[in-house]
Amino acid sequence: MSSILSEKESGGFSVEKFTVTKNDIRAVLIDRIPPGEYVRLVKKGGMSGVIMSNTPMEKRTNREIVGRSNGNVLIAGLGIGLILLPIQEKENVTSITVLEKYQDVINLVATQLPLNEKVNIIQGDVFDYQFPRGTKFDTIYFDVWSYINSDIYQEMRELKKLYRKYKVSPKENPDAWMGCWAEWEARVGRKI
Repeated sequence: MSSILSEKESGGFSVEKFTVTKNDIRAVLIDRIPPGEYVRLVKKGGMSGVIMSNTPMEKRTNREIVGRSNGNVLIAGLGIGLILLPIQEKENVTSITVLEKYQDVINLVATQLPLNEKVNIIQGDVFDYQFPRGTKFDTIYFDVWSYINSDIYQEMRELKKLYRKYKVSPKENPDAWMGCWAEWEARVGRKI
């Protein structure tokens, strides 16, 4: 991702590159980020902070969606496109719809990614977006939180309930799946 995304700003968001060295005590020992080159999406002002990066924690906590994606996929939250690129290369993935709340994030990230014809990015808020009647997805994944704690778990449950109508039935596709980023950590109250 560091070689794909350039540093840019749009509105209250920026794509930033950063380096972790072995001397970065907090990053290496506390956050357990190995030395290397990384990229992150940052929101500035108000509820500011890192939204997503390509650190090993992000890769580990998003591994399941990459493996389970099949058929028509819905991803809520574009981030830096970390999961989007490997999912679009899967032969068993027919289409990918990304629902991203912020046009500035789309402007910053989507314009830099080598996306294929499977990908359609829509600007909209996952909490109130309505797909046309009859829209169905085999895989639905919510990645709209920049941190995880037990309070977030209730939001995850509500989103899954809200989007149940868009998920194909197990009878139609036994591999159909719906999940959230770091759902287990949120359920057990482990902060990320």
